[in-house]
Amino acid sequence: MTLATYYDILSKLISMVRFWKFHGTGNDFIMLDGKEISQIPEAEQIEAMCNRHTGIGADGLIVLTAREGYDFEMIYFNSDGSPATMCGNGARCAAAFGLMRGISGITAHFLAGDGPHTSTIAAASDSEWLVEISMRDITVGRTGENEADIHTGTPHHLVLTPDPETIDVKTRGRSIRNNSAYAPVGTNVNFMAIEGNTIRVRTYEKGVEDETLSCGTGVTASAAFAAVKTGQTSWEVLTRGGRLEVKMTRKGEYFTEVRLRGPAVFVFSGTINPSPSKGMG
Repeated sequence: MTLATYYDILSKLISMVRFWKFHGTGNDFIMLDGKEISQIPEAEQIEAMCNRHTGIGADGLIVLTAREGYDFEMIYFNSDGSPATMCGNGARCAAAFGLMRGISGITAHFLAGDGPHTSTIAAASDSEWLVEISMRDITVGRTGENEADIHTGTPHHLVLTPDPETIDVKTRGRSIRNNSAYAPVGTNVNFMAIEGNTIRVRTYEKGVEDETLSCGTGVTASAAFAAVKTGQTSWEVLTRGGRLEVKMTRKGEYFTEVRLRGPAVFVFSGTINPSPSKGMG
């Protein structure tokens, strides 16, 4: 082995980052412990790590860092490397990851891009946790007979439809997401049906630019729109990735005491060089 080869191997080992893969009802995330990294990955690195063909594969990446006055701060990025303020499924996974790593306990007080949150772990096994988190108060924006705009830490457009399974979510979702009315940041898009005490939802997520199996802030926005339509404030929500529960209290023109409850599952862990490969050509 030449000295140059030795140093090349050594530099690659030094640059390796340890990660943990989690999902919440199929919405999957790469988790990083902020104590183990020298800096937060750049957008290009995050996009490479989230790539499902050449990287780990995920809808987003979350870094847990220290923050005075909180158990941790959750820093969230979409799979294209763009930052986002809040992710409900990601926050539940962050709470479970915090417990796994000894960063936080059964209950936690943490900070996300949209402000403070709390979490409570109701049940746990070696790889799965049932987690309830607080969501921000919701002020309902524009509403119509079958459509609404609601911000639940990230913006969402809601479309009531008899059957979400008949919708071409990727095509219609992308069209609404890129509508000039939502420029420059865009919006997530949810196609939902209210069926008694249950809501069925499919979501197109900006930053992922595709349908995801579940979206926590979208589920919460869907429950708020259903509450406006029916007056009911407790919902079971079915996504393609699984079942979630949303509860809230209505006070005049807004909803408070909003809680999102559902699973967080540890999938696997490993190490990766976060630098995107440039190939050999």
